[in-house]
Amino acid sequence: MDNIATLISIIGALLVIGIIIMVHELGHFWIGRACGIKVMEFSVGFGPKIKQWFKNDILYSIRWIFLGGYTKFYGEDEELDDRLAFNRQSAGRRALTIFAGPAFNILFAFILVVLTLCAFGDFKPAIAKVWEDSPAMAAGLKPGDVILEMNGVRMDFAMELDSAIAASDNKTMDITVQRDGEIISMQVPYRYYDHYILDGDTEHPVTGYKTGISLGNMRVRFGFFEAVALSFKWMYFVLKETILAVIGLFAGKGTENAMGVVQMTAYLGEAIRSSFESVLRLGVAISISLGICNLLPLPALDGGRLVFIGIEKVFRKPVPRNVEGMIHFVGFALLIVVFILITYQDITKLFG
Repeated sequence: MDNIATLISIIGALLVIGIIIMVHELGHFWIGRACGIKVMEFSVGFGPKIKQWFKNDILYSIRWIFLGGYTKFYGEDEELDDRLAFNRQSAGRRALTIFAGPAFNILFAFILVVLTLCAFGDFKPAIAKVWEDSPAMAAGLKPGDVILEMNGVRMDFAMELDSAIAASDNKTMDITVQRDGEIISMQVPYRYYDHYILDGDTEHPVTGYKTGISLGNMRVRFGFFEAVALSFKWMYFVLKETILAVIGLFAGKGTENAMGVVQMTAYLGEAIRSSFESVLRLGVAISISLGICNLLPLPALDGGRLVFIGIEKVFRKPVPRNVEGMIHFVGFALLIVVFILITYQDITKLFG
């Protein structure tokens, strides 16, 4: 029974990854056609074909490796004298078509965030305990108070707590809480604690400037319009963390924190066995990561193709299509090598 559940979760995880990648390709497909570019083939998956059919002069195919897909445009890597060819379109139309893939991933992630906040809500920081004889107790803070703002940082989500703590001046904490529907603002002085023993499930010492509160999380649900408004903020935090992770990868931190398909599938499998909410949250991170990584200025990626369009605009002459095509081919080969290395790393982490 456990083996069947594991198999189902793996299939489900691969399906989720496939859907996220296909959203990317649909961005290229729909915007490309809207720009008047002829599509030669739209493929779901890679490898040998399972099924194919023609519609409106476009070859649609389903292939065995359902971990992606591609949109093949007419005249994408060659010079053709045809108004429907990719190479004959204006730089703006080509750039828009290329950028549409990552943009659709970001848009899809936004939709998932709205759905998550509407269906499940999110967590806000709340006071779990007020220490005995602490500045917080003297100020009147109580367990159960939901923190709305701290040290000048408005907190709609628990993920903002680190920023609020970092904004401390170790003198006075400006805090606004909600208690039984009432909004209360106060200033709580910090006190230096020297090896204070905090009672809890496990006693542990506390040293440093503190106000005397232990924090927890409280789930808060949102209406549709509130969820839409807050989704922009939620997305900002995920985008920021993704960009910082990518920068760290190229800043010499190596691939230790990089996650390939194997590890991604494992995490998604766990999420599927856990809850639909976990799947949605992980889906947001994966979709945003795919969009951001595809914008990197590397050959074979969307960002690399945008670089060539930029070169064309600067020098008023395109790089020969066959040369650009060869560069992208070499870049694709290198990406395959990186993919294999990260996959090996994933397998080592999970089974080594």
